Amino acid sequence: MLSRELGLNRATSSKVLSSTSKRDPLALLHGIPGPEPLRSLLVAASSKGVPDSLIEPAARAVERFDHLILNDAGTRGTLDAAISSALPSVREKLELTSKYSIFKGMSQLKGAQAETWLGTAVLKPSAIDDQRHDLTWLTGAFGVQRLRSEVTISFSYRSFTGSEVCSEEDEVSADSFSSVPMSQFCTNPPAPVLTRRAGEQIHYTLPGDSMGRLALSDMIVVDDHPAAMRRHGRPEPNGRSSLFVEPAFPVTLVVFDLLLHKDAFPGIEPELVLYDTGTRGIANVNDRSRDVDQVHMEEQLDFLGTGLASFQCEEVPRYREMLEHMAGKLDWDLDNFRGYRVKIQYPVYGWQASIAFSPPADPGE
Repeated sequence: MLSRELGLNRATSSKVLSSTSKRDPLALLHGIPGPEPLRSLLVAASSKGVPDSLIEPAARAVERFDHLILNDAGTRGTLDAAISSALPSVREKLELTSKYSIFKGMSQLKGAQAETWLGTAVLKPSAIDDQRHDLTWLTGAFGVQRLRSEVTISFSYRSFTGSEVCSEEDEVSADSFSSVPMSQFCTNPPAPVLTRRAGEQIHYTLPGDSMGRLALSDMIVVDDHPAAMRRHGRPEPNGRSSLFVEPAFPVTLVVFDLLLHKDAFPGIEPELVLYDTGTRGIANVNDRSRDVDQVHMEEQLDFLGTGLASFQCEEVPRYREMLEHMAGKLDWDLDNFRGYRVKIQYPVYGWQASIAFSPPADPGE
């Protein structure tokens, strides 16, 4: 009705009615239209016979609002960012909108994207070294797209013990370098790759003619590292252990799971730490100089519970079947594991998500 009576567009009318019903002044300030739409509203109201005794104080308030934006904040976006720190719901919306914009821009610049990046780290006591834990990674890139035909899509993984690495320029499936073949769980066609080895890294690329523009591919890899992590913590300042995920290209969603055996770090409380790695590369959680690179967002690490039934993930098709398949091949009883998960929608490309925790002290030290 307001839009029809004053001849305003519906967006302006909706924002005015919604914001003026807010009791929190910061919420009102965030939701209300800018000074120009408000001036147009007052002109329209005056033409409809609203008395000057109401129009004039409202006009002065609009001028103060304009002054606040220009002289105190600089822009409306800067003002909204400042308000967001005091309003969690506003901050969450602002972060998601900003991350989406970055995702779209980086996808076009990189010429590649994916729907979901999965990183699941599984820790259990090692059978070959009672002072260490085995680490197994389940990594998946689902719905991989090449947006520009000339772009090379590449990945890197650290090689695992006992692996046989293909010779240079061999075209293989992901199963060829996965310790547990997983291609049967792909929703889209499995991505063929060209592999190379450089030190401890396996680098691989999707051949230029392997997938057309906008075609979808999946890649699922299991990377097994026996006795990879210390069972007990080191003395400070290097006492924390951590695992991290950093997608190789822009993705819509990251799912990062940590599954801990009941005898792996019992009683620990892991925490999520996010880093901007743009200038100094991968961050070590024990390096205090990297604290300045931490970013604080609304994402959080959630406790899933214990046992396979607790680890279901609706965003990853057949995730539970994948875990059951791995458990059968690697002799796990998933009922003995507890899980933690962080989900990050539109993760910022070039940021690192780490799950950090302090292992128990060595009773012998």
